[in-house]
Amino acid sequence: MVRLTTIGNFLSGIGLTLLAVTIGAKYLLDTLSASPEQLVYPFYIWVIALAMLVVVLIISVINTFTEITGFVHPDDKMMANMLVFIMALATILVFGLLEGTDAVIQGYLFDMGTMIVIAYIFLFVFVFFGSKISEGAESGQMKEMTSRFMLVSLVLGVIMAGVHLLLSIIKDSLSFTWAAGVLMIFAVALIVMIVIFLGRRYEPIGE
Repeated sequence: MVRLTTIGNFLSGIGLTLLAVTIGAKYLLDTLSASPEQLVYPFYIWVIALAMLVVVLIISVINTFTEITGFVHPDDKMMANMLVFIMALATILVFGLLEGTDAVIQGYLFDMGTMIVIAYIFLFVFVFFGSKISEGAESGQMKEMTSRFMLVSLVLGVIMAGVHLLLSIIKDSLSFTWAAGVLMIFAVALIVMIVIFLGRRYEPIGE
């Protein structure tokens, strides 16, 4: 039987391809000076990609938080959710490129993407330091754990604020297209680093 994870990965690939087609169609129609009726075609393609994202998110939630479909290897979950992350961020940013999206909406979309990426920075830090922070929690050493957490939170807050400032400068200095491209590259690099780092770790799996 084909696992639900495989179906989700397949749909993620289709969704990312549709988003690429959306971008290509948009700039092709702009080049050809298409009619207003034709300029909505990229939006229709984007809506299909959005529907794919909704289905993929549902599959991802089922695979990650339940055992309805049986056992799914942790590596498979991680890779599948990496694709979900990339697809979700791309779907948000591509919408800002569509015809009729003004600068205000583009700013909101970029800020939304920035918050998603910053949340992954939080994840990235805790991937490295989570075990050290929580050390002793099982034996009731809550004060020690809280002390470490406060210090790491301070450093993490500075890092996240710096990233937000940098991305805000990029948004204000470049066009939305270029700023969105920089954000996507940064996000993909971040998530790939997480996957590579965790991929080298041994993790005992359930039966």
